[in-house]
Amino acid sequence: MRIPKISGIVNNRKRIYQYGGKITAVCAFPFFLLLAVLVHAVEAQDIYIFAEDEMIIRSVRFQGNDSFSDGVLRNVIETEKSPSRFARWLNTRISDKIGRPPNYFDVYQAGEDISRLTNFYESNGFFDVSIDTSLALNFDRHYVRLTYDIDEGERWIIQDIEYSGFDALDSLLFEEIMDDPELEKDNPYRVDLVEREYQRILDILYNNGYAKAQIQNVNVRYARQEPEAFVSMSFDPGERFVFGEIGMSIEEGRGYGISSRIIDRMLVYETGEIYSLAKRTQSERNLNRLGIFESAKIDIRIPTADDTSRSIPSVVNVRPRSKHEITPEILVNDENNAFNIGLGVGYANRNFLGGARILTLRSRFRVQSIQELQLARVLNEQGWQDPSLLGAIDIGAEITQPYFITTRTSGRWGVSYILEKHPYIQYSLLRNRIGVNHQFASTTYGFLDWTLERISPRTLGDDIPAEEIDQQLPPPDRRFEEPQFNSIIAFTLQRDRTDDVFSPTKGYFHSGTIEEAGLLPIFFSYIGESLPYSQYVKATFTGRWYYPLDTRRNNILGLQLKSGFATLYSSSNDTPIPIHRRFFAGGSGSVRGWKSRQLGPQDERGAIGGKAIIEGNIETRLNILRHLGQFPVDFNKLWAVLFLDFGNVWERGSDIKPQEIALATGFGIRYDTLIGPIRFDFGFKLYDPNRPPHRQWLFDRPFFKDIAFHFGIGHAF
Repeated sequence: MRIPKISGIVNNRKRIYQYGGKITAVCAFPFFLLLAVLVHAVEAQDIYIFAEDEMIIRSVRFQGNDSFSDGVLRNVIETEKSPSRFARWLNTRISDKIGRPPNYFDVYQAGEDISRLTNFYESNGFFDVSIDTSLALNFDRHYVRLTYDIDEGERWIIQDIEYSGFDALDSLLFEEIMDDPELEKDNPYRVDLVEREYQRILDILYNNGYAKAQIQNVNVRYARQEPEAFVSMSFDPGERFVFGEIGMSIEEGRGYGISSRIIDRMLVYETGEIYSLAKRTQSERNLNRLGIFESAKIDIRIPTADDTSRSIPSVVNVRPRSKHEITPEILVNDENNAFNIGLGVGYANRNFLGGARILTLRSRFRVQSIQELQLARVLNEQGWQDPSLLGAIDIGAEITQPYFITTRTSGRWGVSYILEKHPYIQYSLLRNRIGVNHQFASTTYGFLDWTLERISPRTLGDDIPAEEIDQQLPPPDRRFEEPQFNSIIAFTLQRDRTDDVFSPTKGYFHSGTIEEAGLLPIFFSYIGESLPYSQYVKATFTGRWYYPLDTRRNNILGLQLKSGFATLYSSSNDTPIPIHRRFFAGGSGSVRGWKSRQLGPQDERGAIGGKAIIEGNIETRLNILRHLGQFPVDFNKLWAVLFLDFGNVWERGSDIKPQEIALATGFGIRYDTLIGPIRFDFGFKLYDPNRPPHRQWLFDRPFFKDIAFHFGIGHAF
């Protein structure tokens, strides 16, 4: 392996590098072409490079890297390709706050990068790796193309793994340690797997009383005759401890009657129980999940070497939040797949009636799709009945019980009144909901809800001007204008394995919901025969997947698939599914070539939704302008998005036809903020199944005629 070195000869005009790699000189002059030929002829010798100026790095490449991609290796080295000419021009000619300065070739850094690459390969089992470099120089334009030439050699395979230090452990604990190891025989050797293996064993020891456990030695031996590695690990478990006395410290003056029973109930360990780091951590999470503490931390004191005690005392330190809190709210969300903005005010009473319960009162008002609001017409002509005015008023109260049966289960009871306005119809909802939440695992939750709700629809604007009615649409479905009183039971199972709440770059999210209405019709017999109820079953599944397409996560592929089905199940009851529980398509989180609820079954008063839905979204998120610096905005937070959406809504599942699946495509931008990315999307109807056959595809009609603009907070999915 050759490492670049500087000759030490420097004068005022020239730097003379003595380089141990290969050089190609690229220049327009015959003299330098001849020099290039001579260089190739003597490339095994040390070459002196004469450079009048610093050489910009035009490219950084790798050859011979069969086992690792270029992207992985670029994360190992520090030498980087110089930013684009435009980014350099902004930085040097306009302001050093924008763009990025050029990266110049540094012989020392190139040598260090060879060491970094060598260490990386050796840590992955390539102990005979050989790495050299080659340069392609252009003296006219003062740039260099750098290539790392890699001869990986053979990869070492783990032949045997030995553990020691477990003689004093009981057989069950030893079996747990030996079960499901990170390292296995006949697999390639990797340093990260060795580290994960000994950390796995230490975690098991920490969670079984061995609070002072430590690893004494990790030894890796190589057999040069054969590409084989032998790994041995030696541990010192130390003494076994139990939980000792449990103390509590509540910040003075802020306890407002918080009893020790509340804290005791959230602890998953007791005095005298085998010490476990995992139980201590879970107890802290339980306390912070209550919602009445600003912070909760459990401090422990592990006995020193001179202390013969085998118990570990702990102190629970909590800082309660304010007992009463009034919070003004500015609402920004994407409910109904449309941009909503509004105002609200909330009141919270913590530790309400003891037991860490929280009473919440809330009043909210929001306006939907404000970009389409005809404010002058609303104020001067039609007022509330104007079809461009969409929104809702929500008034409610809820009591949250943080633990119900177990610390992993919580309960809630809420009542609310909702008045929701659509283009030509409004409905009021009086709702009573009882729910139970359960945490099955760290990322898996279940939600069971029983809802009693009275819905009262009301038609607006019976005197709609003829020019505002699409004559091709069917007349209004009057069944949805009848009041209902429904009993609805729903169960949702949800698993979230994404890496970020606001901007996921890796992982997946799955959610499935089963909903039933009408199983308890006996409730309605006491109310009166004037209020019908619907009897239906409904199932919905949503899946989201995120894949980083490069190692630095500047290119993210996001996928979403949603499907749903609902049907009436009683032959003697034809009361329809209430309109607010039907499926709708179109909008910022749906098929983005259409505005909110504009895809699927319609009547002359707008969307009526359907009982079957299929939707899918594919988008790639690119951080392509990150080299332009942080002025006037931070371009590292600016993303470009390209998307393809498909889907539709049908009245029945049997109506689904492939040729009726709508397609939309478009582009957008995102800018990351503390509350999530701000989003702008422009959607085009790529394929519109509702148009005549010769006008369905985007290329068969004016390109910019049907653009759907969407604005929101947070990603589309």
